Amino acid sequence: MAHHDVLFHQTFHDSPIGMLIADAEGKVVSVNRAFTHMFGHDGDGLQGRQAESLTHPDDVGRERELVHKLVAGEQRSYQVQKRLLHHSGDVVWTRSTVSKVVDHAGDAQYVAQIEDVTEVRKAKDLLSRRTLHDPLTGLANRALVLDRLSVSIDAHRNRETTVACLFLDIDHFKLINDSLGHEAGDALLVELARRIQHAVRAGDTVARLGGDEFVVVLDDIAHQDVAEDLLATVCTAVQSPFVVEGHEVVPTVSAGLALAQPGVSAESLMRNADTAMSHAKARGRNRREVFTERLRESALVRLSIEAELRSAIREGELVVHYQPIVDLASRTTVALEALVRWNHPTRGLLLPQHFIDVCEDADLVVPLGAFVLHEACRFIAERPEYTGRVLVNVSTRQIGAADLTRVVRAALQSTGVDPSRIGLEITESGMLLATQAAHADLVALSDMGIDLIIDDFGTGYSALSSVLQNPVAGLKLAREFTLRLGDGSTGDRISTAVATLVNSLDMYGVIEGIETEAQYRQALRHGWRLGQGFLFNHPVPADQIDTSLAAPSREQTAAG
Repeated sequence: MAHHDVLFHQTFHDSPIGMLIADAEGKVVSVNRAFTHMFGHDGDGLQGRQAESLTHPDDVGRERELVHKLVAGEQRSYQVQKRLLHHSGDVVWTRSTVSKVVDHAGDAQYVAQIEDVTEVRKAKDLLSRRTLHDPLTGLANRALVLDRLSVSIDAHRNRETTVACLFLDIDHFKLINDSLGHEAGDALLVELARRIQHAVRAGDTVARLGGDEFVVVLDDIAHQDVAEDLLATVCTAVQSPFVVEGHEVVPTVSAGLALAQPGVSAESLMRNADTAMSHAKARGRNRREVFTERLRESALVRLSIEAELRSAIREGELVVHYQPIVDLASRTTVALEALVRWNHPTRGLLLPQHFIDVCEDADLVVPLGAFVLHEACRFIAERPEYTGRVLVNVSTRQIGAADLTRVVRAALQSTGVDPSRIGLEITESGMLLATQAAHADLVALSDMGIDLIIDDFGTGYSALSSVLQNPVAGLKLAREFTLRLGDGSTGDRISTAVATLVNSLDMYGVIEGIETEAQYRQALRHGWRLGQGFLFNHPVPADQIDTSLAAPSREQTAAG
């Protein structure tokens, strides 16, 4: 054997890199010790076996193309990352460098140098996963889903089917997250991710964009009805009960659907689905909407309203009207509720339902709330003859992080008004789901002498004991129950029960929405002492309020 042949064989067998020699037909001629150690095979047992049988089936096709170029002389060697199979069946990621050589007899052979890069590959995959996947749920993130969406749109350009995008937002998730804690919120998100994945088809992509927003890419959609059916399936899956931290939560979802039109980009398609979702949320949540050009126009109008609203707060276009709360026995006014209105320069006087959602979304509710509080205090300070109270609605966003106590104290100090003259109305769900910081804010307000009232009582989903963990002084029964007075059934039973509860706890209680004499008589029979509604008066500007009222007793000011 020639000296160079001896040297080659010695180098071959002693090399720390796995090496394999195959003949022109692709059969194994020899492997070295490093190879047998790396893959657990018996070297002698591999001789005569097709080398490609050691390659993972998914990588065989690509390697055949490279071998063909080597045989044809198009290239002298190639390097490829591929998966080889361990004797145990495990997959080993390798970097293989394959070269064509000629033996002493003039026959072509192929030498493969093989390095185990499994750990490197795992590290890269982990980095890629962290870059392209949501760490909490393991779902695709925004970057990956936009890429998938773009690929899908390109793939469907010449097909009869199309691509659809679903945009899902979990209703009231922030309240759940803040009240039960972030660990509970994370557990709920993980469960919702699992439900959505199980509800869609195998080839669909599910992503979490962060927070409580999820996106689904639906391929091969023949027509809109198919996409709507899939969206309905997802929404149904989301809405089954889930127990977290001992609390049963029934999640609901606001959802939007958009179908790809010719020329649409991935970003535009996702934005269209988002616009449809926002419309569903604005229409009351727990709804599904399909994107149309009309919705795009509506979104542009909403942006315009937001800009105008910022200007309105700055330029003083907002005004406060006042609606009386009356002692039902005498029908005399004992308190007033302050209600904000927008004196729009072109659209006239707008009620809160026309702008309060925009206000919440644009984080304008805190300055708006501060304005109403200061106006209510100024109303009292400028009318010494008025001895009743003024009630002001506050949003959950004003409590806790926004430091409502500081805002109220500033309003009282600047006007010289006593805290006992102001009451704050907070929704039942807002009171229940108050964070620790919000609860501390409520306690501080109560300690100041401010009465806290649960507004729209009966529309939440809590046990009364949970609500009363906060320093509650009274409640207002939601007007939807007033509409059912006299039904001889649920409406009357609820009204009577809540009135009895209020009186037994010596709390303030107001029945809202009284519009007819019949409702008024029923409310009296059920035991209500205070009421509010159009029967007594509509909300009117401050200069139309008759403030020559006798000083009401604490019992009379149950609204307070």
